[in-house]
Amino acid sequence: MPNSLNDSPILQGLRSFRRWREDVAQSLHQLAELTGDLGLLPGGSILQLENLAFEVEQDNLRLAVVGEFSRGKTELINALLFADLGQRFLPSSTGQTTMCPVEIRGAPQGRAGLQLLPIASRSMDVSIEKLKRAGSAWVRLSFEEGGNQGQRLKVLTETICVAIEEARRLGLCPPLNRVAKGQESSVCPSCGLGKVLIPRWRHSMLFLPHPILDAGLTVLDTPGLNAIGAEPELTFSMLANADALLFILGIDTGVTHSDLTIWEQYLKRNRNQHQLVLLNKVDTLWDELRDPFEIEEEIEAQAQRTAERLGITREQVIPISGQKALLARIRGNEELLQRSGILELEKAIAELTIPGHRAALEQKSRTLAKRILTEQKALLAEQDHHLVTQTQNLQELKDRTGEKVPKLVRQHQQRLAHFEHDRGAFEGRKLAFQESVQEHLLAPLSTATFDLIISNAKGEMLSAWTTAGIVDRFRNFFAEAIRQFDLALAGAETVNGEISREYAALQQRYSLPALATIPYAILPRRAELLAMAESYERFGMMLEIAVNTQSSVVRKAFLTVAGKVRDYIVDTRRDAQNWVDEVMAVMNQYLESYHQKAAEELEALERISLAMDSIDGRVEHLLMQRSTTQQQVQKLERVSHLVQNALDAKAL
Repeated sequence: MPNSLNDSPILQGLRSFRRWREDVAQSLHQLAELTGDLGLLPGGSILQLENLAFEVEQDNLRLAVVGEFSRGKTELINALLFADLGQRFLPSSTGQTTMCPVEIRGAPQGRAGLQLLPIASRSMDVSIEKLKRAGSAWVRLSFEEGGNQGQRLKVLTETICVAIEEARRLGLCPPLNRVAKGQESSVCPSCGLGKVLIPRWRHSMLFLPHPILDAGLTVLDTPGLNAIGAEPELTFSMLANADALLFILGIDTGVTHSDLTIWEQYLKRNRNQHQLVLLNKVDTLWDELRDPFEIEEEIEAQAQRTAERLGITREQVIPISGQKALLARIRGNEELLQRSGILELEKAIAELTIPGHRAALEQKSRTLAKRILTEQKALLAEQDHHLVTQTQNLQELKDRTGEKVPKLVRQHQQRLAHFEHDRGAFEGRKLAFQESVQEHLLAPLSTATFDLIISNAKGEMLSAWTTAGIVDRFRNFFAEAIRQFDLALAGAETVNGEISREYAALQQRYSLPALATIPYAILPRRAELLAMAESYERFGMMLEIAVNTQSSVVRKAFLTVAGKVRDYIVDTRRDAQNWVDEVMAVMNQYLESYHQKAAEELEALERISLAMDSIDGRVEHLLMQRSTTQQQVQKLERVSHLVQNALDAKAL
């Protein structure tokens, strides 16, 4: 068979990417282990490394396929993934359109299965992501080994007849005040008077043992574009979180008005997302009575027009025939396979989406590793400098008479006593610090506050029945959220000032290490919230275009947005608390380190005052400590090179 699955550049790219992820994750684990052994940084830094290593290990490339009904989305997926089966795997023939989003993933432990979320779950104010953790909400189907799995997948095309009132309650029909007069009831040929046909399932997850899926690819097959407006979570979460997007158009129609609306409002918003536009069914233009060059010119002209209308590069537009690609692979027709355009698509997915996704992970890993390595190297350099200074002082002391030793002992005793007094006063201020943190920084970001904002906004949202009214409610909701952010930002400055002033006095008096500039954890997140506000405001403006404005859809749309904003607030509040905890932990570590060093010096001087002969032993001990510090620096350098080499490794 020409260009079989093992020859796929997608599979080769994903396998190379997986090897890179495994190497990077292993290097991050080693850095976390060494950081724990050195004990120089708070436990939060080690936890950050371990969490990032787990994220890199478990990472998947998410590919979403979007387009109108009957554009050939499912057939294209069959050609990309399942041609080796020798038949059409996912249902895509006439009358067998997939009726709900399907997530296609690798199978855990190699066991295939299908999970289906009933359409009735739309009446619940619970996101699909949360329902994924509720096993009882799903219908599970297992695939017997050697059975006809493709036949079982026809369940994805199932529909059910329900009363039109039930369909309206689920947000799948317009409300009565949006229905033309005389059309309040419906006659479905299959169901009868007053009933309509709706999808049986809201969402599905298909787990399959498959080389490409197991290598780290997740494919989201979506139903027609109308599902985007009717299921806000599909827009705001699933499509937005995809790493790459395939937008399927027809070669005969190009960009229709509905295509352009969906593209402008939903699909081109994510700047970090790689988007490819496919002009499918080019085989409809193949005509043996026409000049082949004339056909190619027509296809190229349509591709140019599509790129110009969508505001993308010509390279992002790929003419293709998913059906002919599948047929060519099943029949082993190399010429038809080349002509279908599937090889160009696979190359684009491998060369555009995988490197871009790797670059994002690489930048995240490099930034954290560099910070943790830099901090530890600085602390070890300071330790080494302190040991050198101590050794030089003892050598000078040995050269002097022992008459000055008792005086030095008294000076060190007084200094240590003053330090313990000042440190005790600083410890006494911690409760005030925590109260200030709670009052000025955390209180404006409390979940109770945002739950009240969401509750009030929800009531106002349901009373709005015009696009302008909806936009106004969205704008007011985000304005209130940003106001709370500004209160928290002002609180961060207050807390920063209080902590810095208290520590500055101790730092100057006892020559403590400088405290790193406190990063405002919520300042960059405010800009992200402003961007979210602008994006969701545009969504509110298009609700009337995407779907008839109705209570169920408006509520679900707003609750989806509000839920993301609330999660965003919870993350911000947690980051702010972690920031305060880490700053306090670092200050405590500096104070404890000074106390330990001062006590060691005093103990050494006391021993010296009793027997000057102990100087040589103390010097030897300091030299051993310095040797240990230098060994730690060498270990840190080796792990640093390991992390750097893993991140810089070239794709094979």
